[in-house]
Amino acid sequence: MKNNNLARNGQHYKTIACMGAVLAFLFFVSPGSCANSNAGTSAAQFLKLGAGARAAAMAEAQSAVADDVYAAYYNPAGLALIEKPAMGAMHARYLQGSSYQYGALALPIGEGSRQVLGLSICNLGVSDLERRTQDTDLPIGYFEAANFAYSLSYARRATDRLSFGVTGKLVKVSIDNVAGQTLAADIGLRYRPAAGDGFPFNVALAARNLGTRLELGADKDPLPSAMVLGVSAHPLSDLLLDLDVIRYRDTDIIFAAGGEYRQKLSGKLLGLVRAGYSNHHKSVAGASGVTLGAGLSISGLAFDFAWVPFGDLGNTFRYSLLVQF
Repeated sequence: MKNNNLARNGQHYKTIACMGAVLAFLFFVSPGSCANSNAGTSAAQFLKLGAGARAAAMAEAQSAVADDVYAAYYNPAGLALIEKPAMGAMHARYLQGSSYQYGALALPIGEGSRQVLGLSICNLGVSDLERRTQDTDLPIGYFEAANFAYSLSYARRATDRLSFGVTGKLVKVSIDNVAGQTLAADIGLRYRPAAGDGFPFNVALAARNLGTRLELGADKDPLPSAMVLGVSAHPLSDLLLDLDVIRYRDTDIIFAAGGEYRQKLSGKLLGLVRAGYSNHHKSVAGASGVTLGAGLSISGLAFDFAWVPFGDLGNTFRYSLLVQF
């Protein structure tokens, strides 16, 4: 029995060591804190906007946390933890009159629900953009821009501790009368080591937006691909903490950390408060980076709200609904 425990612990340590090696790669192989030479060269920037108000309130640190339909965005491996059919929808009033929507559906399949299929769609729309052909006081007309991503996900629990997932997506972008589309994929792993005498935690590794270039008119630019390493922990039964280290091809390293505290209000009604911080938009003047939010949950139904400030650019608010059948 002792030898079996040592063997299992050895496997756990190897997994953690591999993820640590990936983290080291993010730090030392990539440009780090220096200005990224790829800044401003990626198409389809809306693919960075996230999904769900819960995640937004926790600064998008979700790769080792998300275990509902919104995991399709952050780490498809998290979908494997869903045991009942579920659906979710989010609306966000974004900057400069734009609106962002995300919807997802998850369906467990197979014996023991160890496999899950997911469908999701996100859309960023902007209307009433001014058309100008020269420097004038009044525009000569208006046009619209629309961005869509249609995704199909598959996730599986390989063991009680390890799950993996993959997402394929069709990305479509149109600006006025110019349109383009491309294919992309996300892959992810999520692992829960044996807690031993300590508190439970998860580690995760994900790659997002791996795909071909998006051709839009005369431009042909790559997608904002990313590597993500995350860890989450339950130091207390009602407290969840999480940290993601994210590296997009066109940004410096992003650190995102968040927390969630839940409190039983009455019967099956739970109240949740959340907060987070990310340096993703550190270049934006004014207060930005801090995120706050709250939620209510009862019998498979949850409503969440998040406040995400963008400094001098203004505030954004997200509202999302999650239903488990």
